[in-house]
Amino acid sequence: MAGIMARKNFLGQGVPRLGCAQAVAEALRESFRLDDDFVEGMAHATGGRAPSGYCGALYAAMQIAGKNAPAKEKAIEEFFKQKAGGVTCREIRSSRQLTCADCVEQAANLLSQ
Repeated sequence: MAGIMARKNFLGQGVPRLGCAQAVAEALRESFRLDDDFVEGMAHATGGRAPSGYCGALYAAMQIAGKNAPAKEKAIEEFFKQKAGGVTCREIRSSRQLTCADCVEQAANLLSQ
């Protein structure tokens, strides 16, 4: 369910369109009790602008996992390496294995499981 909501947030389907990192954070807001500052702070991490060029969706999931579910961090990162073709926005877009919307959905799903 979180993945579907994250995708809708990203695509602006029935809600205001959000960047990839913010779409993941907004979808997980209630589950992880994320505050407005955290969700709004994710706006800077979109389109390859997350630290080290990370995928924004992955970055948001890793930030949330680090504070709330550290045991999931490695599995989320490994999923992106294997299924998305890397961890940076550039790697993922180049590999064309997953779309940005797919990354947003998967990041939210992996963290909410």
